[in-house]
Amino acid sequence: REVKGGGDGEASEEPLTFDAATRIWRGRECLAIEELIAEGSWPAEGKKSLDGQAVLLGITWKPTPDGVFTRFHISDIWMDELAMQRAARNQTETHKAFIRSRWMPALVDAVEYGKFGRATVTATLFGGMDESLYADFKQGVSAMMNGVENTLKHAGGNYGPAHMASRGSILDVTKPDGETPLGSSGIQIRFETDLIIEGIRPGRVVRVRPSNWPHVNLPREEFIGDGSNPEDRFPTPAIFPKY
Repeated sequence: REVKGGGDGEASEEPLTFDAATRIWRGRECLAIEELIAEGSWPAEGKKSLDGQAVLLGITWKPTPDGVFTRFHISDIWMDELAMQRAARNQTETHKAFIRSRWMPALVDAVEYGKFGRATVTATLFGGMDESLYADFKQGVSAMMNGVENTLKHAGGNYGPAHMASRGSILDVTKPDGETPLGSSGIQIRFETDLIIEGIRPGRVVRVRPSNWPHVNLPREEFIGDGSNPEDRFPTPAIFPKY
């Protein structure tokens, strides 16, 4: 393992574990370790040189014996470019579906208050999202905005984020010149609503849903409610129906 970004550490070996549950991907196939051993690609025991073959590893953690807490486990091995491309596409689609259903997080930069609950909100969208998600934020598009906690869990509402969310439209979308801070997309939106809610204030985090994203409810453990009840933050088994 090598330190990147100018670090002064030296490359070192990092022991990783794998077991029968490790998924091995080659092309369009998902192989078992026994199949690789049978074709001679992997040794049944001992070591075998793979001649510097480049692979992509999925790293996870699992309980480890002998008091070792920092040894990582391999959940997946992608053995060629096709397998890597298919995994990347699948993970990208999973990411896009998740954000569309949970809404795009943003940081409120400013709020211009009007009369009788009207307001115009300037917010900067979080960075690290797929470009197709940012493309849905367009001038004139209807949208909803809801306050969230710093954990990005929706706050307010008793049956999901849309219950108490402010409704309105996006006035404009801009990306100012200059360096974009870490974690920010640099994309600013101005959102106008006729009923601003408590959670939308400068410095607070919100989530925004363009009108072409699905309008769905979330599992109960994924939103806070009004926060007045500790069980909203830490649900108990009582949230499940009794049959």
